[in-house]
Amino acid sequence: MKRASGVGHLTPFLPGLEKLLGDPEVSEIMINGPANVWVERGGRLEPFEASGLTAAWLHRAAIHIARPLGLDPAQRPVLDARLEDGSRVAICTPPASPEVAITIRRFGGRAFSAEDLVRLGSLPEDILEAARSTLASRQNILVSGGTGSGKTTLLNALIELLPEDERIVAIEDTLELRIDRANCLRFEAGATLSETPVEIRDLVRHALRHRPDHIVVGEVRGGEAADLLQALNTGHGGSLTTIHANNARSALSRLASCAMQAGDALPWEVTCRGVVDGIALVLHVARRDGRRFVEDALEVCGYDAAAGRWITAPSGARPGTQPESRTQPHPPKEVNP
Repeated sequence: MKRASGVGHLTPFLPGLEKLLGDPEVSEIMINGPANVWVERGGRLEPFEASGLTAAWLHRAAIHIARPLGLDPAQRPVLDARLEDGSRVAICTPPASPEVAITIRRFGGRAFSAEDLVRLGSLPEDILEAARSTLASRQNILVSGGTGSGKTTLLNALIELLPEDERIVAIEDTLELRIDRANCLRFEAGATLSETPVEIRDLVRHALRHRPDHIVVGEVRGGEAADLLQALNTGHGGSLTTIHANNARSALSRLASCAMQAGDALPWEVTCRGVVDGIALVLHVARRDGRRFVEDALEVCGYDAAAGRWITAPSGARPGTQPESRTQPHPPKEVNP
């Protein structure tokens, strides 16, 4: 896939934002329109004065980012780009938006190990040990959370727990993970030489032909969940993925709902049993008061089809602890992405 220039190359097109673009403490820059800029620094949002940032400058910036991708904002008003330094840019232009909107998510300055996250208070040590044990026993982990909650950071740390001598196939929409392994094959969706782009689902299926010991999917959003569950239940234990969800239990329903989006989806109850067989541990991450941390960890024990309930237990619960269950709504006739 072609890449637009790095963050540093945007400074001539975004007057007044030079310091922000060069500040490693700034993790995200959100431009809502002319002179309307917000930044995330240290996990907190704050406004930024940029009176010289006019509609004309924003239009030029959008064109500059889109051109190396062979795209034209006038023809495609909504686009995502990965910059050369790994940062991501989302652009929305008229008529899809009243003004040109640009959001830049900077590529992190460093990758955090699991031990780093424990030391920083983001990952409780007992949950780390539960994750380590889960992967060592060739069972699979689902990481859930909201946008910007730290799912990718945690996923990076968990990948380091996988055996060095085993093969990883990683699949992402855009390459964000930092995997320092010689025997790691990486696939990126969206690349195309024709009118039809390569989808995540295509790559999940294709990954099975490359002899993976472990499959890592950067994020599950749709029907690829069905193919991933098939892979997790057919000898690819110790695999990892993330999903958007409000809490650990709803992540299980969300994964099942995504699998139901596949054109060849199995019945709901069968899909839920596949989730139980495929996922052993759910780690839910949250962002609150500028902090990102693992908020909950649940072991997946079963699914009560009659009651429509996931049966779970807190990670590391003592023997004899009664598993918890919570009713989940049966799926609607149509499941939106």
